[in-house]
Amino acid sequence: MARPLLFLACALALLACSSVASADTVKHSFHIKNVTVERLCKQHVITAVNDKLPGPIIKVHEGDTLEVKVVNMSPYNITIHWHGIFQILSGWSDGPEYTTQCPILPGTSYTYKFTITGQEGTLWWHAHVHWLRATVHGALIIRPKTAYPFPKPHKEFPILLGEWWNSDINTVYNQGFANGGLPNNSDAFTINGQPGALYPCSSSDTYNLTVEQGRTYLLRIINAALNTQLFFKIANHNMTVVAVDASYTAQLVTDVVVVSPGQTTDVLITANQPPASYYMAAHAYASAPGVAFDNTTTTGIIVYKNSKPSTPVMPAPTAFNDTPAAFKFNSNLTGLVTGPHWTPVPTKIDENMFVTVGLGLSPCAANATCVGPLGMNFAANMNNASFQFPTKLSMLQAFFGNVGGIYTTDFPDNPPLVFDYTNSNINGFNTSILPTLKSTKVKKLKFNSTVQIVFQNTALISIENHPIHLHGFNFHVLAQGFGNYDAVNAPKQFNLVNPQVRNTIGVPVGGWAVIRFTANNPGLDIGKVKGYQIFKRLKVDQTNQDSMTVPQVQNLTIQRLCNQHVITAVNGGLPGPLIEVHEGDTLVVHVFNKSPYNISIHWHGIFQILSGWADGPEYVTQCPILPGTSYTYTFNITGQEGTLWWHAHVHWLRATVYGALIIRPKKDNCYPFQKPDGEFPILLGEWWNSNINDVYNQGFANGLLPNNSDAFTINGQPGALYPCSSSGAYNLTVEQGKTYLLRIINAALNTQLFFKIANHNMTVVAVDASYTAQMVTDVVVVSPGQTTDVLITANQPPASYYMAAHAYASAPGAAPGTGFDNTTTTGVIVYKNSKPSTPVMPALPAFNDTPTAFKFNSNLTGLVNGPHWIPVPLKIDEHMFVTVGLGLSPCAANATCLGPSGMSFSANMNNASFQFPTKLSMLQAFFNNVGGIYTTDFPDNPPLVFDYTNSNNGLNTSILTTLKSSKVKKLKFNSTVQIVFQNTALITLENHPIHLHGFNFHVLAQGFGNYDVVNAPKQFNLVNPQIRNTIGVPVGGWAVIRFTANNPGVWLMHCHLDIHLPLGLATAFVVENGPTLSTTLPPPPSDLPKC
Repeated sequence: MARPLLFLACALALLACSSVASADTVKHSFHIKNVTVERLCKQHVITAVNDKLPGPIIKVHEGDTLEVKVVNMSPYNITIHWHGIFQILSGWSDGPEYTTQCPILPGTSYTYKFTITGQEGTLWWHAHVHWLRATVHGALIIRPKTAYPFPKPHKEFPILLGEWWNSDINTVYNQGFANGGLPNNSDAFTINGQPGALYPCSSSDTYNLTVEQGRTYLLRIINAALNTQLFFKIANHNMTVVAVDASYTAQLVTDVVVVSPGQTTDVLITANQPPASYYMAAHAYASAPGVAFDNTTTTGIIVYKNSKPSTPVMPAPTAFNDTPAAFKFNSNLTGLVTGPHWTPVPTKIDENMFVTVGLGLSPCAANATCVGPLGMNFAANMNNASFQFPTKLSMLQAFFGNVGGIYTTDFPDNPPLVFDYTNSNINGFNTSILPTLKSTKVKKLKFNSTVQIVFQNTALISIENHPIHLHGFNFHVLAQGFGNYDAVNAPKQFNLVNPQVRNTIGVPVGGWAVIRFTANNPGLDIGKVKGYQIFKRLKVDQTNQDSMTVPQVQNLTIQRLCNQHVITAVNGGLPGPLIEVHEGDTLVVHVFNKSPYNISIHWHGIFQILSGWADGPEYVTQCPILPGTSYTYTFNITGQEGTLWWHAHVHWLRATVYGALIIRPKKDNCYPFQKPDGEFPILLGEWWNSNINDVYNQGFANGLLPNNSDAFTINGQPGALYPCSSSGAYNLTVEQGKTYLLRIINAALNTQLFFKIANHNMTVVAVDASYTAQMVTDVVVVSPGQTTDVLITANQPPASYYMAAHAYASAPGAAPGTGFDNTTTTGVIVYKNSKPSTPVMPALPAFNDTPTAFKFNSNLTGLVNGPHWIPVPLKIDEHMFVTVGLGLSPCAANATCLGPSGMSFSANMNNASFQFPTKLSMLQAFFNNVGGIYTTDFPDNPPLVFDYTNSNNGLNTSILTTLKSSKVKKLKFNSTVQIVFQNTALITLENHPIHLHGFNFHVLAQGFGNYDVVNAPKQFNLVNPQIRNTIGVPVGGWAVIRFTANNPGVWLMHCHLDIHLPLGLATAFVVENGPTLSTTLPPPPSDLPKC
């Protein structure tokens, strides 16, 4: 079982693991954007949630599940922390930037989802990026399932104490820390977002609370200030504390509440004074001696109902530096042993830690000027380790993905030097102990271990009360005091019976505090990063280069076939989001890889004219995007209309990382067919019940092949014929008499598919984003990588009709259920207003119905008068005859291979089994003229002529063996290439879908048996052949294509059965630059991933 990653605010991180259940779901949406507000006589632009300061109040009951979709419409990165929530089994939702997640980038969204168990009372939520929580915060109220353990109040009111700057908070932050100094103090404090009557221009908006004589009210006090502990009082009224940090306390009567940033305190007040107006007021508890602070006071007004107007009574102020009053309040709090969710103090301690907390100095960066003492930077530390947040990957993702270099697990249990910690006369500026170095050290904990921490304040730079917040846990506060912790006598003061329980403890100024907790909180057992956001849809303008943001490629948990599975996905969806553009648009996609795997994205079928750097295949046009890094794909889409798609091009990750790419005609242009009443992408996929990376690695480990899939899918759902799948089946509602365009994409890894709709014909109008002459059919055959656009008319009696797809298993002798996945995926077409009925099932072709498959593929023709039609080039510069099929390769040294003859299964073109580089991409090698990455000796013909399709040669060892190489074919710019693809019967006969990157090609002819060089050309269609980017070479047959190499760069050509690509069924074309700048490959973008 994995252990989680937690975060101890100020500087320390921890690791731990367990389980919990969920309940009802409460949903909210947060729209974070900049808004203009009036404060202190001026208008200010702030970042806020749903246009409010404070943000919306979230109210739940204990046991509920909370789901909050955060849409970042601000110009800043954002995350939201749910302060004090345990996050049992949901550590991915905790929120601190680069600790449990990378930030939500501008223009993107993320959904936090977690169950709230074992907690009641007042918590809060806030931004956890830089200082944005100054205005991005709000209350989170957890009510009990039954009753409070105190008299039911008449009403409840949240009181959020905040801190206000007259300057932009991001500017304050950036300028303050720019040269090693500190930011300015605040200009005001606020109550529920308003400064109050003591500030200029603020009287009219002062927070008012109306009460009735004799009634009791619950005030939920939250210190949302950034940097200031606060004293809070209500004139002439006592308060009874009943809870702190969402943990019930024994009732404590007080006239003053002390609350540190992050802490909450629930108090009861009774309106028992003469009817009038009374100020509630808050000002700083300034614990650091001699340090400047904001000495203003915020006020709200409690007004007795029906009282006469009067000047509010002001409470007697507490001195700003009244440490005895603060300590008395904090140390007198005790837990409610008989209350809900009380947990006894654990007595067995597994981990003892002594952690110093305080300020220090760190060295100035090279060539920089620092304005801190001694020409250094101000810094802060725990045990002399000054924490530095990662920037490439969150620590939780690094832990889950076992990624090194993000953090180290060597946070010390004790400070490296023992000294007189709180003696400011000796140590204030003691240069021998002041310096600290930046690091990302964390503490690793075993699951269920009990941890005791002594927090020791230090007097380095200055002594100060430090509120320490522990994410993911509550803790018992056993004791607190002043001076240096006394290991002999202090434990005698420990309250092991009824200590207060908190999540944030103010370590006394010049003193210490002891906490104890059990590390029983898992964060990784669910093992999924929610909220996959790899693409955010947007409209791409024809004239402008618009941006499509891809913030997160992450792991996700979904339910399929009765089980939960961890997949890598895009934007939390399977399939990923639909991208819609117009012909002529430029598409910009920022890909941020927050998965634990290398990633690249291929834009399948896009020409990539002079933008080969954006094509995407790993180690061909780029090195992979490593976990925690990003890459921006930018390309223009010209001369193409129709349906294409995008997918991962690393190992088998495209099983779940894929989506549709729809290219519509330019605005004001029309389709070359009747306008449909609606359009729907139909993505056919392939599903494994096992982790797809394990399937890949285990399958190829010993020279064998991976397992077949367990299901097929339509738009990510298996459909009603699979267990536990009926409710999620894809449904498409149509209206009688209307016509619809279905954009069918085969996103399966390894299987050609038959697709039918019960009782409905389809009219093919395009394939691979190239228009065709219209062809009516009752079945579509689509190979992996191919797309087919069809029109269907809802002309049947109103009812429900299945759309269904199953395998076209072209390899002979594959017994159903052993050699291929013989299941069937379904979706449902439902006529609007039809009566509920059992859907009609189409009669699908036999799995091995090659005649039907060949009829469909060979009858397609191009639309000569359609948009972007290109005539067949007649002059041929390069003739190639390329065999495609399987074979065997020698077993690696000192390895055991379980393939035939003790060898590895492999695949090849012209007996060259392609091996991808690993040190540099081929396009980089081409551009920079680097040798040793590939060779340009791919042969135009096979080295041996034999009876290619004679299955008697299936295991002919004299022709089966092939060697690994990285051979490519070099082409002159603008040369015309004709390729005869010849299927072979080595190992087995099979239909191979061959995809050519960077180009479309004309399919001149296809047939069975060995290609006949005399008679086959007589069949060539040179008038209106279909145009494709992926051709299914017929099982035991051949196909002829022709294209013009008018695009400089390196272009992969490979079998789109992903089981064959790692075996080596590929090569590449290196197309030389043309004679002009406009025909020369530009340099790579600056963020091209490095190997």
